[in-house]
Amino acid sequence: MNNNDFCLADAIDAIEEVLASGASFRIYPTGVSMLPLLVQGRDSVVLTRNADIPAKKHDIAFYRRKDGHFVLHRVMKIEADGTYTMCGDNQLVLEKGIAPEQIIARVSEVCRKDKDIDLDGVGYRLYVLLWTKKPIRWIAFFPRRAASKIKRIFRRLFSKDA
Repeated sequence: MNNNDFCLADAIDAIEEVLASGASFRIYPTGVSMLPLLVQGRDSVVLTRNADIPAKKHDIAFYRRKDGHFVLHRVMKIEADGTYTMCGDNQLVLEKGIAPEQIIARVSEVCRKDKDIDLDGVGYRLYVLLWTKKPIRWIAFFPRRAASKIKRIFRRLFSKDA
């Protein structure tokens, strides 16, 4: 681990203590699962815990998977048994069975290039409305998925091992 790396697991107790006190906590997400909304190295989010109000459909939740990994994904559905179905904006596979106890906080602010995105604004609400609809997501992902498959086929055909 170099000096710029940070392990969230090492700080989760302090983060949870800050959130439990009623304060919020800013993180800079890594990875690509929340593209196009969140870009690593550019955007940040503010996490807030509100124990009295459970996460709602389309909220972005910060949670811990059963394997210990921390994830920032969108609530796609609240199941009849009270568990959550989650999915990153850049993903198609739904993650089911997230228990309410696994949710540490919700995103209350998104900051892109040092400017806050109004989560109640028309632009963001339109993005959420369109992007969370499965047919639109599949259409948006089709060119990339098709290109990836074609690339794999060409690699197999023209690799030196063949």
